[in-house]
Amino acid sequence: MTERWAEERTNVFVAETFDGLTTEIAKGEGKHLASLATMIGVPVKQHSEFFALAQERYEELARAGDTSPAAIIKALSDAMVGHRVLAQVVLTK
Repeated sequence: MTERWAEERTNVFVAETFDGLTTEIAKGEGKHLASLATMIGVPVKQHSEFFALAQERYEELARAGDTSPAAIIKALSDAMVGHRVLAQVVLTK
């Protein structure tokens, strides 16, 4: 699968599951959030770290008033780059 296709698939997934996904991100757990983590290449053993990071970033986005699908994807990607463990997921793509 090409990187562009994977990115588009992630965008569509986030847009299609947006309501459920944002609820799960706010809670820090759930099947949509786990699917997103898997889709972007986070190993299952690191899902809990990804969930915590997503929850933290979502709270920041909610306070700023920007919880659109694109904003969530960008915030998660940016946060993963700076995370000591999850940065490896981004760097190996």
